[in-house]
Amino acid sequence: MSKVILITGASAGLGAAIGNYLYAKGYRVYGTSRNIKAGTQSFTTLQMDVNSEASVQQAVNTILQQESRIDVLINNAGLSIAGVTEHLSLADVQQIFDTNFFGVVRTCQAVMPHMRKAGRGLIINISSIGSEMGLPYRGIYSGSKAAVDRFTEALRLEAAAYGIQACCLQPGAVHTGINAHRVKTTVPAGSPYKDSFERGYAAIDASIDHGSDPGIFCPVIEKIINSRYVKRYYRVGKPIEKLSVILKKYLPEKTYERMIRKYYNL
Repeated sequence: MSKVILITGASAGLGAAIGNYLYAKGYRVYGTSRNIKAGTQSFTTLQMDVNSEASVQQAVNTILQQESRIDVLINNAGLSIAGVTEHLSLADVQQIFDTNFFGVVRTCQAVMPHMRKAGRGLIINISSIGSEMGLPYRGIYSGSKAAVDRFTEALRLEAAAYGIQACCLQPGAVHTGINAHRVKTTVPAGSPYKDSFERGYAAIDASIDHGSDPGIFCPVIEKIINSRYVKRYYRVGKPIEKLSVILKKYLPEKTYERMIRKYYNL
């Protein structure tokens, strides 16, 4: 029996790549987004806003009416943000956390009762290698993804007795259109951070432009779906990205922070 899979943030980029891949493999895939357009993907599409509890519940109910179950939830919907801490708009900060963290909580709460009653289920939360470190001018993004990591660790412990497994996939930079949709807090003219921020922002853009192809993540997702035991973390990215997590653990703080500042041209 083909597994029923719900993917959030599936209109483009990583979510669309995963959805198309799994659909081609014979899974029953439902991809959602606030602005998804029917007919642009191979899988079934639904409108869903992870910032709205009512919207999430409506989409979940639609799938349950069609399939009577949801076997796998992939929380991929997310927003990126860059900005100087002194100048951050708190409205922007709240928007990022509402999508990246609270959106994950909302979808989990909507799906878990049905997984629990079925005695099985899998939740894959798309986090980021950037959750393992505070990245300059991206502290809110790193923080929102770190919150997803800790939430998922707790979720695993709570849900294991009911047959529900949960994990985080931590991608490195992915070559998608996220640069065009990133929230960017304005740096006022005359700000002492302006030149530093522009250099750092150029490095952020470059990392995405030279990021990994979304397709490399798809076989990893399928492997997780078919694993009897799901690990807490799956880290996928370029060797230097995965190495950066290890270096943080073993290098002296000053050395590691100097390395990060150099990468961002600070």
